Amino acid sequence: MMQFAFELKKIIFSKKLLYIYLLLIAGVALLFVRNVTFQSYIEKEETERIGILVQNSQNLNRMYSSTLEQDPEDKDTQKLKVINSSMLEKLYELRGMSMDKWKNRATIENAFLEQVLHFKEEGGAYDLPVGEINKMLAKNEKHLAENIKPRHATYSMALPNFLKLVVDLFMNFGAMIILVILIGEILASEFETYSINFLYTQPIKKGTIITSKFFSSVLVYFLTLFVLLGAAALVGLFGFKGKYKYPVMIERNGEVDFITIVQYMVQGLTVVSVTVIMVIALLLVYSLLFKHTLSTVFALLATMLAGYGLFAFIKWPSFFYWLNPFQYLLPEERLLVRNAGVDWYQGIPVILLLTVILLLIARKKIETSRIS
Repeated sequence: MMQFAFELKKIIFSKKLLYIYLLLIAGVALLFVRNVTFQSYIEKEETERIGILVQNSQNLNRMYSSTLEQDPEDKDTQKLKVINSSMLEKLYELRGMSMDKWKNRATIENAFLEQVLHFKEEGGAYDLPVGEINKMLAKNEKHLAENIKPRHATYSMALPNFLKLVVDLFMNFGAMIILVILIGEILASEFETYSINFLYTQPIKKGTIITSKFFSSVLVYFLTLFVLLGAAALVGLFGFKGKYKYPVMIERNGEVDFITIVQYMVQGLTVVSVTVIMVIALLLVYSLLFKHTLSTVFALLATMLAGYGLFAFIKWPSFFYWLNPFQYLLPEERLLVRNAGVDWYQGIPVILLLTVILLLIARKKIETSRIS
């Protein structure tokens, strides 16, 4: 216990940890300021999107008019022109409607999308894929049914959506980068400075050195996560209240489905945290093997890259998700796409098993080492 407290104090009271936390808080604040600044861009982006669709329908109408001038009896073209003209009317309604009237906009947009599907069924060509149309329809229907205003995926000021943005950045990039910066040298530096020899002479079991460094690193990771989420929650209070039942669209067995934004964040932080714990154990093993910080970090990053790439770029049977310990290094796709019976939690057991094995290897390795 004393060794654990010693290792924890070394990390917590270091200037490096303080600087990282200050950077995290500043980064969260700047992210929110960016979102505030880009609020006008959201409306501009939506106006441009509708404008492109209007132009597309106008071009089609001109083409159909030209065709009918040459052949007024072309029934197919007449039918397509009528449908397209109706689509254009819906687009004009959307273009002239305030963004605040989101329920009316969602209803009109769905009517437009239904007409596009009908247009395509009649043989018309429109620059909206059927899969994208179905997703847009499902999303609008979900928001209307739950009475939840849609928020911009990138520039939202609603607290739940801003928290999701921070969590996404942390899951996909931040967690592993922060981990390597914080504890990349936690054991390897002991060999570089020969301070490991002092630890070997202390009246403690050598295996305690590994468990102390492991659990202190895990605790610091969760403390870092708490600081990050706390900063995001405090900064997000300056925005909109939002709703924690906000729907997040996922693909489940080829069909559109939804989970709440809270479920998404809990599931994401669970899988990334389990992966971080495994990476800490792997870092300790490599530290004992290489006894040099740069070599250890390089080997760790190479292993993670190779492990993720092996399963990301090669198509494996669905049961391999139970066997892949590196699938959550970039977990967003694993959370959003759940096909062939695959679910978000399937990699957790093998990660926990591998973590225990790595810890046992590290303890065995240090127990057989000698003072150099």
